[in-house]
Amino acid sequence: MGEQGRNAVAGDACAVCRAILALLLLATYTAGCQRPSVTQQSDVLQVDIETSPLSLDPRFATDAISSRLTELVYNGLVRPGPNLDFVGDLAESIEHPTAAMLVFHLRRGVRFADGRRLLARDVQYTYYSTLDTATLSPKRAGLTKIATVESPDEHTVVIRTRGPYAPALEMATLGVVPYGTPVRGARNGPAPPGTGPFTVARFVRDEEVRMVRNRYAAASDPALKAIIFKVVPDPTVRALELAEGVCGFAENNIEPDLLGYLGQLPALRVENSAGTTYQYLAFNFRDSRLRDLRVRRAIAYAIDRQAIVRSILRGTARVATGMLAPENWAYDGGVKNYAYDPERAGSLLDAAGYARRRDGTRGLRFVYKTTPENALMGVILQAMLRRVGIDLEVRTNEWATFYADIQRGNFDLTSMDWVGVTDPHHYYMIFDSKMVPPLGLNRGAYANPEMDRLVEAGEVTLDPAKRRRIYAAVQKLAALDLPYVSLWWRDNVAVMSRELADFRPYPNGSLISLAGLRISPSIHGLATP
Repeated sequence: MGEQGRNAVAGDACAVCRAILALLLLATYTAGCQRPSVTQQSDVLQVDIETSPLSLDPRFATDAISSRLTELVYNGLVRPGPNLDFVGDLAESIEHPTAAMLVFHLRRGVRFADGRRLLARDVQYTYYSTLDTATLSPKRAGLTKIATVESPDEHTVVIRTRGPYAPALEMATLGVVPYGTPVRGARNGPAPPGTGPFTVARFVRDEEVRMVRNRYAAASDPALKAIIFKVVPDPTVRALELAEGVCGFAENNIEPDLLGYLGQLPALRVENSAGTTYQYLAFNFRDSRLRDLRVRRAIAYAIDRQAIVRSILRGTARVATGMLAPENWAYDGGVKNYAYDPERAGSLLDAAGYARRRDGTRGLRFVYKTTPENALMGVILQAMLRRVGIDLEVRTNEWATFYADIQRGNFDLTSMDWVGVTDPHHYYMIFDSKMVPPLGLNRGAYANPEMDRLVEAGEVTLDPAKRRRIYAAVQKLAALDLPYVSLWWRDNVAVMSRELADFRPYPNGSLISLAGLRISPSIHGLATP
């Protein structure tokens, strides 16, 4: 009975995917018969993205799409490297003379896309304009540990923090804009010039972002001269555009069931690499039922994560043990795991006082909030929890309403993901009891004095070995106390033209290697601007 219920959910999802695949094959065939091939230009690449960026000003870019695009336009003092550490970007060298001081020596000869030289005062201005309360920058909260930003000469920047602060380098990733660049808010005004490999030539919200080479940034030939980021919300249409050669690259936004088909097309290839995007199930601790650890553990045991990864995600993920993936320097996998065990889940619910009734339920009903794009996951969790007697009501809202509800704590359960986590300090933002919105990201109002003690110690401990031990304890406590149920780490899956070379995947899904792609003049999948 239990196995049938689980497989029925997976089977229904796969049937939907097979129907989409059939439509894709038919549409591709029809398109090929009815219209001429796309006019192509060998140095312009179309990349399909699912949503429009909220802002192309690095002082306001907080959503994933905005962050992916702005890293092609702006440089920070440092940037995340492929090994999830921080490496110099605008900074040629870095000194740490005291526990509360960082000194950055800037590279010489760097210019913004409008020709202005990069100077220390540009860096100083960028930070102070972001920290100014009048600008309402969402990035201000992540910079409040900064006491001062000084520019003792044209090529030196000194950042002083309010006491020892271990994740200080994370604050040095902020993209730099020229001195005096107006602050127009998140959704207003053109993108400022940056020092990165590209500059924004055109931005039409919900349609496209067109980038052209920054002529002052070094680039080897032959290289892309322009990238068109086209907003294509429908995943089937994105797959169609790849199949037809309209689009030459898409990452992490193609349905898993379509990847095998696309990979068999002569003009395309699929590159799959381990990723660090962390999917989790969050609880609202304002609900006394969810404050009971036995209930949270029962829910964890009731979810067959292996089956979801295998059947729904088609193997494009790894079952997670916590927020930090194995690629992270602070990862510790020696934590409590919750293998699928519905019988154990039932026993825990019995012990918590929720015995099964004659109709099979236990008098436990929770509301699960999600978006239309992620409704399938809600249906799957609903079916799995029903098997252990928990009734889950799935409510879907468009993104803005959903996100506002989560920020206000208006949910029982929800599933979201963290993208691009590099420093384990993120545990402080999501689990410290003081970090409920708007101060932080503890949306479920989780509170545990031991967790507070650990994550606050991690902030001020500079010795790497000691920090590693602290965050090992954090990961063990998170797995035992379950503020989140860890679901999986998503792989990075890029579908691209076979003629694109030198693409380097990053664990955090960064697109920065698009700047160094090499191409063939006969490339299939490049579009004319």
